[in-house]
Amino acid sequence: MMFREAKLVALALFHTFLLAICAVNGNQTCRPSSCGEIQNISNPFRLKGDPSGCGDPDYELVCENNRTMVNGREGEKYYVADINYDHYTIRVVDPGVEKGNCLSTPLYFLTRKISDYGPYYLEWKGTTSTAVLMNCDQPISDGSYIPITPCNATSSSSQAYVYALVGGESMEVGDIKNPCTISRNFITQFLKPGNLSMSDLQEMLLLGLELSFLSFRCKSECKVKRLQCHVNYGSHTVQCYKSWRSLKLFFYYLLYTIRYLLGVDYFIQNFGYLSDGGITALAAGVNLIFQLMGKASKSQ
Repeated sequence: MMFREAKLVALALFHTFLLAICAVNGNQTCRPSSCGEIQNISNPFRLKGDPSGCGDPDYELVCENNRTMVNGREGEKYYVADINYDHYTIRVVDPGVEKGNCLSTPLYFLTRKISDYGPYYLEWKGTTSTAVLMNCDQPISDGSYIPITPCNATSSSSQAYVYALVGGESMEVGDIKNPCTISRNFITQFLKPGNLSMSDLQEMLLLGLELSFLSFRCKSECKVKRLQCHVNYGSHTVQCYKSWRSLKLFFYYLLYTIRYLLGVDYFIQNFGYLSDGGITALAAGVNLIFQLMGKASKSQ
């Protein structure tokens, strides 16, 4: 009986020892989280409230009213419609856009602000369009102007005609040929200028925008090795490489430090002073080093 109890105690101690090792190494099991329609929230994403060692804090999502949300850089929040872990993309939708017989305009103007030097990136070239909402005093027969029924319209509204104009990646004021007042502009994706209707515009707004989180791979695969990172958003890949510019700066400051410590600048006054650490300074520095080494060997 005593042998059996000792065996159980030994097993318990061994189990506790293994748990301690796992805790020290941070090898805790991180199960995928879920919120609403997003059922597989896993690395690098984490849901607010998950264990601290799970996911990356830069990619923390929140669950509000059974909807997964992502925070913008200036306090705005967007619905998460989809996460593609193969392409490293997350599709977000403005919470102000709703489906209906009228056009509900976005609450925010999503720009590069959500992605500049941050965890997400919005690829503009060839993928985005700018839509402009405008109020006009008279009807417009131009087919490129999309008649709009705004959801916030009132019977007492003084602007009887509302239109949307979809352009390229950016539009200038000069692109608007009719005397109208711009009320709102926003970014759309998967939408090309042409014969469009209000329902086309609304469908694209409901699809949202696709942001890349490939910067996570840059951080986890390249920056930890002190390497530069090249991102190819078309193929959804990253490539780590050494920066020759950084090596050049390193050797420049190394040479400058050697010159300062050995007093090379004082020595090369006979050769002509070069403040940029050029060949003459390097040759003089090397010459001085050999002279000092020779003196040291003679003294011995």
